Amino acid sequence: MKEEFVQAHDTPKTDVATLQTRLDADVIAALRDPATWRISKDEKAALRGLAARVAELAARPVEAEKRDLWTRHNALQPTRPVIFCDPENGWNEIIREGDLVTRTPLARRWEMHLRKEIFWGEQMGDDYTVAPCFNVFHVHEGGLDDWGLREKLIMGGEGGSYRWGTTVATDADLDRLRFPSVRVDWQATNEIKALASDVFDGLLTVRLRTSWWWTLGMTMRVAFLRGLERLMLDLVEKPEFVHRFMSIMRDGTLAFIESLEAQGLLTLNNDDAYVGSGGLGWCRELPQPDFAGKVRLIDMWGFGESQ
Repeated sequence: MKEEFVQAHDTPKTDVATLQTRLDADVIAALRDPATWRISKDEKAALRGLAARVAELAARPVEAEKRDLWTRHNALQPTRPVIFCDPENGWNEIIREGDLVTRTPLARRWEMHLRKEIFWGEQMGDDYTVAPCFNVFHVHEGGLDDWGLREKLIMGGEGGSYRWGTTVATDADLDRLRFPSVRVDWQATNEIKALASDVFDGLLTVRLRTSWWWTLGMTMRVAFLRGLERLMLDLVEKPEFVHRFMSIMRDGTLAFIESLEAQGLLTLNNDDAYVGSGGLGWCRELPQPDFAGKVRLIDMWGFGESQ
C-alpha cells in the first residue's frame, strides 16, 4: 500500500453532501465561500418539495409519542428500550451522490439533510424524532479541533484505513499548541440564515444552531496529534508528558466552551439535538429553573468520553 500524508480539516475535495461524521469543521470550511451559496429556482423548488414532506412527517402523532418516550427515558423513568439508528458513513450508500437532484454545494448539503430526515421518518423504524425545523450553522473560523497544529493522517486512499502520524513529538511541540477559539462571520451567517428562511418559508422553522462539539472528551484529540500507538506507549514510557499534554487539553477545552457562553453562541439542546453517544436530548430538566434567555453551559447537555 502506498502511504501518503494527508492534512486533516483542509477544504475537502469530495462532495460536501457526503461528509457524514466528525466533519463539521470540514463542512463549514467548504461552504465559507459565498459562491457556494447560489441556489437556482429549480433547486429551491426541489428543496421545498423535500421540506414539505419533512413537515408532514414531523406532524404525525407518533412523533409526539417518541418525544415523550425520550423525555421519560432521559428522566430515568422505566420505558421500553429506546432505539436510535444512525448509519453515519453508511448514509452514502442509502442516499447516493447520484440520487441528489441539486448541483450547487450548499443546496446539495441541504438536500442530503432533508433526504436523511425523510428516510428516518419513512423507513428507518427507530425512535428518532423528525422535527419541523431546519438548522443552519454559524459561518466561522476556528473551533475545538484547532489547537494550532494539524493532525496528519497516513492513509492508502480515500475511504480506506488510516492511522495518525506524530505531529506533537516533543515538549517543544507542546509549547506550540494554542487554545482553540472561534471567530464568527456574522454577515455571512445572517446571509445563510436569510437564504434558508426564504427557501423553507412556511414549511420549516429555521434555527441558527452550530454543533460546536460532538464530544468534550480530550483523549481523542491527543491521539490525533500524538498518534494513537505512540500515546499508548507514552502512558508507560512518558507519563509526565501525557499529564502535561492532557492538562493543556483540559484547560483549552474549558476556555473554549466558556468563551462560547460569553459570546452568546450556545443554544439549548434539550430537544431533537443529538447528545452524547447515541441519544436525543428531549428532557424537562433543562434548562435550569433560573434560565432567563441566554443559554449557559449549565443549561445544556454535555458529553465526554475516552474512546
